[in-house]
Amino acid sequence: MNKWNYGVFFVNFYNKGQQEPSKTMNNALETLRIIDEDTSIYDVINIDDHYLVKKDSEDKKLASFITLGEKLYVLATSENTVDIAAKYALPLVFKWDDINEERLKLLSFYNASASKYNKNIDLVRHQLMLHVNVNEAETVAKEELKLYIENYVACTQPSNFNGSIDSIIQSNVTGSYKDCLSYVANLAGKFDNTVDFLLCFESMQDQNKKKSVMIDLNNQVIKFRQDNNLI
Repeated sequence: MNKWNYGVFFVNFYNKGQQEPSKTMNNALETLRIIDEDTSIYDVINIDDHYLVKKDSEDKKLASFITLGEKLYVLATSENTVDIAAKYALPLVFKWDDINEERLKLLSFYNASASKYNKNIDLVRHQLMLHVNVNEAETVAKEELKLYIENYVACTQPSNFNGSIDSIIQSNVTGSYKDCLSYVANLAGKFDNTVDFLLCFESMQDQNKKKSVMIDLNNQVIKFRQDNNLI
């Protein structure tokens, strides 16, 4: 594991027969309250989109800006968006439904653009959104996440989804606790340790297991950051 921190995000969509989003959020907050006050989770993320439109052309719309706490990020949706973010040395949020190859491609483009604009980005830290499903039986973890994403697509993009759900699953995090932690740490290295993580545990169907995983992960990150003088 390298230098990284994490927050928690909630997709907060729901199907017919499931509880309404406000109850979903309340349950999630209740989960977080049982975590020690010295938590490394720096926020419960409510993504708040802001759009900027260039005055000279409707074709030059930027992707959404995202506020996480008091910080402003740009959602990494295209090379054009990433180029403009680099021009102002704004950090990115990499989407959970992009595959790793696309995320790394956009990071490389961001770095090249920052160099082009002579921007110092040494202290810029991006965010990478990941769905996490922990289960010693990896097939179960994958199936739960697959069902969750299928439901999400059916609710939000029933007619215009062109991606591969299996590819998205491969670029998120499933499996045993140890394997999941190793995957996230290795991914941090691939991103040159310039990313922190926004994790979503919503696909896990065992609520007690979900709470246990969140607490264990949080304690491990706290210990790591204390041992390495990062907090």
